[in-house]
Amino acid sequence: MLLVSAFAAALILQAGQFTHPAPSAADRSALLVQQNIPIQADWTREFFDQTLHELTDISAKGAPLPITPNPRKVDLIVWPESPAPFYANDPVFRKVVGAIARQSNTWVVSGSIGIDPAGMSGEQKSKVFNSAMLVSPEGEPTGRYDKIHLVPFGEYLPLPSLFAFAGGLTKEVGEFTHGVSRKPLDAGPTRLGIFICYESIFPDEVRKFARDGAQVLVNISNDGWYGDSGAWKQHLQQTRMRAIETGRWLLSATNTGLTATIDPWGRVVAQAERKQRTALVAPYASLSGTTFYTRHGDWFAIACAIISLILLVSTRFAAATKNG
Repeated sequence: MLLVSAFAAALILQAGQFTHPAPSAADRSALLVQQNIPIQADWTREFFDQTLHELTDISAKGAPLPITPNPRKVDLIVWPESPAPFYANDPVFRKVVGAIARQSNTWVVSGSIGIDPAGMSGEQKSKVFNSAMLVSPEGEPTGRYDKIHLVPFGEYLPLPSLFAFAGGLTKEVGEFTHGVSRKPLDAGPTRLGIFICYESIFPDEVRKFARDGAQVLVNISNDGWYGDSGAWKQHLQQTRMRAIETGRWLLSATNTGLTATIDPWGRVVAQAERKQRTALVAPYASLSGTTFYTRHGDWFAIACAIISLILLVSTRFAAATKNG
């Protein structure tokens, strides 16, 4: 019986290989900018200005590109998470991003470092966030998502009092503050569910964006930290699962690749070459329906685990009673 069950499970898991759904309808286009900024860079003023100039040029030239067979204007530009010192409250950075939004008459999502100054909400010191800033076509910031699920020992130090002895370690660890809201951001008529980097590996967290009304999912990431290892491929596969679970188009903008657009079936519809400073014109659509997983989360899996445990215990108990 165990062998039969194993074969049945394997067959079910592979059943998707035998289905070939029609291409998903896409009536919109986004421009996903792959910045390809080195992890270790000497951020002089000249290098900073040059980088912004090149990224602006890529964004401006890519915005009006048509997509065949139905030409349509790009209505969203996305800059990924990156190692660049792009501060959301930096007047120079805000001026550049605002100009891109105005010139292209397009909404812009940009990875950045968000700061809440000291004194805000009664805080005694400034709070620093790993953020995504949303800018309107008028060039004004209208919203910000602050990363909630930070990477321990990378973006924050858990139990700092316990690890206080490791002075060198604590200096290398980021001091980001956890965000508190997964509320979708309104980009005109479209609600965006934005999450950052490896937040995409937590299905129960991502589904909450769709549950709360997000019509398109946007993942901005910097996978350059992992070099040429298989981590970026693994991240892409996990991100594709989030599109399937929520029944949403997913725009994945990364610093070094792979930058891609993923349809609700988890298929990569378009992608950019890795390790290139480029922009991908990515088709997508706005969807509002909800899947079973979006509405109920992991309850089905939890119920299966509970039933399996009850059957195992009852079988063992019955066997023990019979032998006794």
